Amino acid sequence: MTRVYRWLNPTKASGGACIVLAVIAATTVGCDRPIQIQPGVIEDAQLGVRIKTALVNDAQLGPRPIEVRVTRSVVTLSGLVTSTAEVARAIDLVRALPGVAEVRSELVVRAPSETVAGNAATRDPPAPTGAEREVSASRRRRFAIGASVNARRPANGLVSGTTVGPLFRLGTGRGLGLTLGFGWFDADLSTGASPEAQGRMTIRPVMGGASYTITDQARWAMSLSMVGGMAFNSFALEELVSREGLAVEVDNSLAVRPGVSLWFDLNSRAAFNVFAGYLVTRPQAIFLESGRFTRHPLRADTAVFNIGLAYKVF
Repeated sequence: MTRVYRWLNPTKASGGACIVLAVIAATTVGCDRPIQIQPGVIEDAQLGVRIKTALVNDAQLGPRPIEVRVTRSVVTLSGLVTSTAEVARAIDLVRALPGVAEVRSELVVRAPSETVAGNAATRDPPAPTGAEREVSASRRRRFAIGASVNARRPANGLVSGTTVGPLFRLGTGRGLGLTLGFGWFDADLSTGASPEAQGRMTIRPVMGGASYTITDQARWAMSLSMVGGMAFNSFALEELVSREGLAVEVDNSLAVRPGVSLWFDLNSRAAFNVFAGYLVTRPQAIFLESGRFTRHPLRADTAVFNIGLAYKVF
């Protein structure tokens, strides 16, 4: 029977003999019949521990990924080393230990870079730096809420301006995902019959949809989105006068908005956002014409530009 010994942490090698004996002893507890242990099993295990301890404690051979197999005091070494001198050193080191009857070498000589790469797989990964921990914490938080300043350029009949609205972020990974859209704004309404502003129209779209995100998985992310939903609209007259072509009310309407958004994580909690999109919504406006109320579609399409900050909640 051949036994193979490998330790990921050299500091644990000195306790290997105790572990081997404890495992063998544990297998015999609670059994109804005695277990036959082949002659030399314990001796080979103890010898393997001593050999591996000597190798990992050697200044030159310690970093090398060398495996040890012991069969009836015959030792076989395998793994990677960087030179034939290291092969000879390993054989001489093992041969000098008591209890070794013969040493067989299956060691392979490789370039130092290849040997380090092979050895890296058996070592614990390095501890993350502070910046890496911050990026990892930032990526785990997938919901952010904040506020943005919205600059708009409406179609005919509406006057451009700037307002403040809510800002949300769902998810931080790349690929397809869900997104929310708002783009709230106010605008002065005028008509051809009365070019002066008749009142203030408030448009509050609430939309949801899909986005596709490209990101470096660290600080920045760019998303292309398409959202749709309902715009909740209202209208307030500037003054209560009766005149031809006077707008008195604006209905709610469907809204669609394509857009592109750029996010930059300032730290693990705060993110900066820049957005550009085009909101399409056509509410029905009620006008007073010739002494009666009539409905006409109102083109409230608007180019939207947002700049905002969001706080990552969870």
